[in-house]
Amino acid sequence: MRLVVAAGLLVALIAGVAVMVDRRGSDPTIDAGPSATEPRTDESPSSNSRSTTATTASTSSGVPTTVAPSAHPMPAKSTIENQAIRLEPTISISLLTGMTWSVADGAYYAITQDGLVHRVDAELSTSEVVLDLTGEVTPFERFSERGLLGIAFDPRDGRMFLHFDDRDSNSHVVSYAMSAGKPDPASRREVIAVEQPGLGHKGGQLAFDAAGNLLIAFGDGGGSRGRDAQDMTKLLGAIVRITPKLDAEGYDIPSDNPYATSDSVRPEIFAKGLRNPWRFSIDPPTGDIWIGDVGEGTFEEVDRIPTGTSGQNFGWYFKEGNSDYSDGAPDGLTGPLFEYRHDEYGPAVIGGFVYHGRAIAPLQGAYVFADMSGPMFALGADNETARLNVAEQTNGVITSFVVTPEQELLVITQNEAIYRVLPA
Repeated sequence: MRLVVAAGLLVALIAGVAVMVDRRGSDPTIDAGPSATEPRTDESPSSNSRSTTATTASTSSGVPTTVAPSAHPMPAKSTIENQAIRLEPTISISLLTGMTWSVADGAYYAITQDGLVHRVDAELSTSEVVLDLTGEVTPFERFSERGLLGIAFDPRDGRMFLHFDDRDSNSHVVSYAMSAGKPDPASRREVIAVEQPGLGHKGGQLAFDAAGNLLIAFGDGGGSRGRDAQDMTKLLGAIVRITPKLDAEGYDIPSDNPYATSDSVRPEIFAKGLRNPWRFSIDPPTGDIWIGDVGEGTFEEVDRIPTGTSGQNFGWYFKEGNSDYSDGAPDGLTGPLFEYRHDEYGPAVIGGFVYHGRAIAPLQGAYVFADMSGPMFALGADNETARLNVAEQTNGVITSFVVTPEQELLVITQNEAIYRVLPA
């Protein structure tokens, strides 16, 4: 299949590395890498356990319902390898970077790199622009990753949160109250702003945990050749965890953050040493945080923050995957669960979700993710990973995954459609 280069995100995620993708490779080989020795640990969860904690969702008609995530353990590699799936196209919106479901409004909200927020109906058939930030978001440019990159809804009061880069390429997270299915511009609040040292590696993901804390992905910024990812006085190259104020701009620091009382480390930091954590997700039954961290010249990696732990240093810029990148690596770095080479599968990992749907039974409990160029994978028990057999692949650049109200998966592409992930 021909690799189609979409305007915008593609080369930025690759960090300027030209790659020819060979899709004929065999299943990737796991190299577990070093284990964490110094992250904060509040409990010792089982990596293969899945509780039956219910989550609130909605049916396709938008009526609230309760969907219990799968109680299945993570499946063995023999169960998931060569699992056949197909991608069914739905509505097409140009320059999509993310999308999420709103329980309160019974609709999806999708964001585009150039600064638009679309409300998409539950059937994925129609869309309406409900917010236009094109006047303040970094103007769209070919081969740039800057723009409107993240969206989430606060489970406490339903406010919409957006993560974008401004005209000076600095990062902002803002929130809006919702009114009649639309964000109210008059209600806007600035939550956090981060000065950026360069034009690349912005991160962008937003997600709320069960306690109402907001987790934010910031890349290393692309201005220090990765060194800012190891600077504990900066929020770059990090997963940041804050508690947005409910009645004012700004935020508080969760008391259980690993550096909440530190005088020398930014207290917002939850984990460090990431290059470009473009997409991460929180698995509701476990609380585990799964991260797809986009690599530099050779390796892509999948990382995990087990529930009850924090303070991990995932190694960039000393490590790219499990390989040495720069001299002077400290002890106690946390290695990836899985890595793959650019010349094996593709140039940029797109983090996904642990699958709790019913349509594809063999994948229940597996972490499903992709490379932006098309190959899709499932990570199961013992961190063994298998490539999925995608019967009808898209030529579009994959930018994100979405969980539906029924716990099924959607795939977003930048220059084609939104796809349902279905059994072949």
